[in-house]
Amino acid sequence: MRGYEESAHLYDVFDTKQNVEFFFRYGARAGDVLDVGAGTGRVAIPLAAQDVRVTCIEPSPAMCHQFREKLQQLPQLGERIELVPGDAASFDLERVFPMAFLSGAFDHFLDREERLASLRNIVRHLEPGGTLLFDVFLGLMETSPLSPAGRFQSEDREIQRFVARRVLPGRRVRVDLVFEIYRRGAFVERIEEASIVGITTREEVHELLGQADCAVRREFSDYDLTPFREGDDLLIVEATYHPSA
Repeated sequence: MRGYEESAHLYDVFDTKQNVEFFFRYGARAGDVLDVGAGTGRVAIPLAAQDVRVTCIEPSPAMCHQFREKLQQLPQLGERIELVPGDAASFDLERVFPMAFLSGAFDHFLDREERLASLRNIVRHLEPGGTLLFDVFLGLMETSPLSPAGRFQSEDREIQRFVARRVLPGRRVRVDLVFEIYRRGAFVERIEEASIVGITTREEVHELLGQADCAVRREFSDYDLTPFREGDDLLIVEATYHPSA
């Protein structure tokens, strides 16, 4: 369960992470970026608008559909964005990049085997010395009841979001999303989604990167480049790929 097939059209409304400038800071330096788990293009499209070439990998058909709808309104970006349906562990582009991003994607690798397979496949698309940049949530991985988690309101529409979490065996968490949509105060639709995310640790992330021939260069706890400290909920990793002989 990946959790976006029914609510992909609402994804951008509630994904308010202030990370586009963060990824642009890196992407502008590289000029040519691989964006794995690109979603609706929330990061990729602003990068392309600033002359960064972005190749996007996205497994969800619904997210790809939303991405393509945006691109139809931005034909000037056609030469700078390529969207490729596929998953992190198996896509094959037959080329390499100076930099790869994962924004909000690492949590969807459900176990050690999937994480390592995905990392190895991503870094084989990097140039030697290339940069891998990704974020992973270490906190918010506890059971919690369905609770309000955001509200969007326009002139005639209101959308309320609710989130519940349940810890499962095998170091996984089931995340339930509920969206209630109102028009002019009247309830019109309820959308329910469920997805599974994996629980990992900083130590495991470091170990897996080592097995994928990557060395951690820097770590942050937010998109303002605050150095990571033990106990922080968000881990952002900048790693360098050094392929072994």
